[in-house]
Amino acid sequence: MKLLIDAGNSRVKWALWDGAQLGPVTALAHDELARLAADWRGLPLTAVYAANVAHAQIRQQIEQAAPLAVQWQRAQQAALGVRNHYRHVAEQGADRWLAVLGARRLCAGDVVVACAGTALTVEALTAEGDYLGGLILPGYRLMLQSLAQNTANLDRAAGQVSAFPQGTEDALASGAIDALCGAIQRMQQRLATHTGRMPQLLLSGGDAERLAAALPPEARIVDNLVLYGLASVADC
Repeated sequence: MKLLIDAGNSRVKWALWDGAQLGPVTALAHDELARLAADWRGLPLTAVYAANVAHAQIRQQIEQAAPLAVQWQRAQQAALGVRNHYRHVAEQGADRWLAVLGARRLCAGDVVVACAGTALTVEALTAEGDYLGGLILPGYRLMLQSLAQNTANLDRAAGQVSAFPQGTEDALASGAIDALCGAIQRMQQRLATHTGRMPQLLLSGGDAERLAAALPPEARIVDNLVLYGLASVADC
């Protein structure tokens, strides 16, 4: 049994992997990590694989709680049939790379991978295994927070998404969703132009359902895509 850990900007998610199936996923806010040692005590573990994009203190807390040495993952030039075309691989977040590996595990064809959390990342992966690169932009809540903090009259709750917003609250919600979905669909179209094939679209992250409601129905939600990437590494 292997312990897989995805330490993100807002939460730490973990699950057990038996080589065939991902166990139930536990998600904890950063201020809840004191319980990890108790949660992991006594588990029949053979290895621990993890990725961290949060600050160093989160990594340290995980290392202190883990019953085995943690094998921290980083982006690589190539792995598991995927070639990374990122210009400086060392600066790429491990979560983005692992999401691509998770998508490769689940999809045989061209795919755009959109992970919607604190930030939105949008990655392009071809059927031949070429990871071409991707986008990073503020996530839904971060967009609204930026407007609230940097304008005089937009510190208010977002309303409903609509085609033609007729109120400020709806304009905020619709503008953020259109910006995020627009970035995803532009990447999807660029990849289609590059390969001559329309790519699949995978969504993951806490706001995946929010975005899926505004995207074409063939968009597929896959929870915990980073953990599936870690599972692929653990299998290898």
